[in-house]
Amino acid sequence: MDATETGVIAIVGLIVSIGGSLLAIVNHRRVRSNCCGLPLVMSVDVETTTPPTDLRIKIPQAKQESELPKLADPPVLQV
Repeated sequence: MDATETGVIAIVGLIVSIGGSLLAIVNHRRVRSNCCGLPLVMSVDVETTTPPTDLRIKIPQAKQESELPKLADPPVLQV
């Protein structure tokens, strides 16, 4: 890689890092701007992907013998 490729990669990395920081700051916010007499409104809302920490696993109770279905009698072979 030469110096120009390295410089481009560095600039892209800097833009991504600054963009991530700005996104963290304005998360769940509305951004309003007036540029050249044109009003711009943008809403940023990013949800977290981390699951809640109160996850619980429930083990079903075993059924009693009276609750289980009755099996049919096996067929009888006649010779």
